[in-house]
Amino acid sequence: MDIKTSLKKEASAEKAKLKNMSWQDRIWYIWEYYKFHILALLIALGLVITFFNVLYRQTFTTRLSIAIVNDRSGGMNSMDTFETSLRTELGYGKKDLMEINEGLYAAFDDAAMSQYAYASLAKISALVASNSLDIMIADTGVIEHYGSMSGFIDLKEFLPEELYQKVEEYLLYAPDEQGVSKPVALSLKDTSFAEQTGVMVEPAYLAVIKSAPHTEDTLRTIEYLFR
Repeated sequence: MDIKTSLKKEASAEKAKLKNMSWQDRIWYIWEYYKFHILALLIALGLVITFFNVLYRQTFTTRLSIAIVNDRSGGMNSMDTFETSLRTELGYGKKDLMEINEGLYAAFDDAAMSQYAYASLAKISALVASNSLDIMIADTGVIEHYGSMSGFIDLKEFLPEELYQKVEEYLLYAPDEQGVSKPVALSLKDTSFAEQTGVMVEPAYLAVIKSAPHTEDTLRTIEYLFR
């Protein structure tokens, strides 16, 4: 008897056996005798799906990354309106990604530090170190802290002259590592940001990370907020 005939007989026998069982018994029988085959199939299927998801994900492009630090809204905020509006303004398609990192908390006084604050600072550091962060929206203390580490772009050098003059009254100056005071952030108090998002950073300032990888879209975001 060849292998093909043997397999056909075995399949027929299994089919006849299952036919005479109740649904509950069938499920128990199949699981009991074929569970390793089923698990192997599920694992293989999971690996295939993961592989194709990774390939598909590679067709997406991150165009802008924003970190919001010390939001006091207590989870009552929503970035949907702001993100949708900004994506339209920037002309993003379905495969253009905008990453908004929310829920970050920063404190620099040892007495106020918590595990959550340490985790937030670690995430911010990782984003900056990997050149994956463009914009930080935070309060004065956070801006001054990272400004003192020369972590932000000098807006005088970054913004076109016409736009710089337009936003000059909103500038926040902070000393860098050499103690030189530079314009590193813009107040968002008269923009639509808080209204669109419900974010409560008091006061809210926007700064551009020195290693920002997407400077063109960062500049266009500032133009959108201050138009």
